[in-house]
Amino acid sequence: MRILVFSERLAPPPDEGIKKLAVSLAAALRDLGHDVLTLTTGGADWPDGTVADVPADRLLRSPALARRIADFGPQAVLYVPTASLTLASGLRARVLRGHARGAPVALVATQGRRHSRLVRLAARLARPDLCVVQAQHTEAQAAALGWRTVRVPPGVDLTTFRPVTPDVRRGLRIRYGLPADACVVLHAGHLNRRRGVGDLAVLAGLATPVLAASTSTVHDPALAAELVAAGVHLITAYVPHIEELYGAADVYLFPTPPDPTGPSSIDLPLSVLEAAACNLPILTTRFGALPELWPDRPGVAFYDDPASLRAGLARLQAQPGATRPLAEAFSWQAAAKQMLAELLMGQAQ
Repeated sequence: MRILVFSERLAPPPDEGIKKLAVSLAAALRDLGHDVLTLTTGGADWPDGTVADVPADRLLRSPALARRIADFGPQAVLYVPTASLTLASGLRARVLRGHARGAPVALVATQGRRHSRLVRLAARLARPDLCVVQAQHTEAQAAALGWRTVRVPPGVDLTTFRPVTPDVRRGLRIRYGLPADACVVLHAGHLNRRRGVGDLAVLAGLATPVLAASTSTVHDPALAAELVAAGVHLITAYVPHIEELYGAADVYLFPTPPDPTGPSSIDLPLSVLEAAACNLPILTTRFGALPELWPDRPGVAFYDDPASLRAGLARLQAQPGATRPLAEAFSWQAAAKQMLAELLMGQAQ
């Protein structure tokens, strides 16, 4: 099939969740044999030619974009908005449907939102053909808008993200300037207070905390100084092989506070799936889909405050558990295939 994958503000490097999700879905659809066009607006052309940037206004009204999509003639559209589950994203999905001459559009909502009664009423007139979600609370919010909804988890590249041997781990620690014998706790994410990265400092006396900061968002210099002063190993340059940092670590920390109505990360964080694929124990808040996905699994510890954060680390150090099996159920090809099948099934009904 000819399939359009669209997302706003796509620009290299792929070190942010929504960006990575969009390009990974496009790559998986190509692997499945489909003819895929990946477009963005407000972003940039990618050097490998897999993403093209086309100018458009905030509602995607643009003669150039309309021509580019119509010339391709997609039979299905996957739209991954940067602002998920909003009235505006629904309107943009309808505009994309028009550009695609009526081809069905699946809106991939990676985050929930709080909606007023007026927005819920208006959204019924701006619904996509399908809304794809990752967590129960987002599924309920989308259903309240009157949108046809399906829950599909994202994927992980099990070839790139895999366990390493102790010898390889030692070499990676030398490469990234990390102590050979300390417990290394890694978080890969945004240098932003809303993301809870201050929790890394809580662990500084018990381990070597490491923050690999995304380059896709602005860094907070005051927060950076605080973290470094507290003993956090901060990496602010883009790491092209982030799997090497997972390989150098002992534990993965996901510290973003849970807030289903004011999200600050995608509902099923890709970094957590990547860390699990590398067989790292996971220390996490009760964020998004994580508590419903792994409510009581060896190798996964949830925390709510500094005391349970420290206790969780101690537990994982004593009983690490194997997390690679938790990630093996996820693949980008399976996610892409399910999204497309659900979208086309709705058209057939």
